[in-house]
Amino acid sequence: MIDSKKDSLIAALESKVDMLETELDYLNKILVECGFPEGIKTLKMTVVELLEEDGNMMQKQSSQEI
Repeated sequence: MIDSKKDSLIAALESKVDMLETELDYLNKILVECGFPEGIKTLKMTVVELLEEDGNMMQKQSSQEI
């Protein structure tokens, strides 16, 4: 690959990384404001717990149907 194309690709990727970091920081900030003390980390833990609870409920329902 020609150096100018590599430089162009690197610049485009750096720009995307900057944009994604900005979005991630903003998302984290609004999650903290919404009551998730550690932002994204707390949201992920909450979702995992909800999915586990839902999975347990689904298992109970299917065992009761048998």
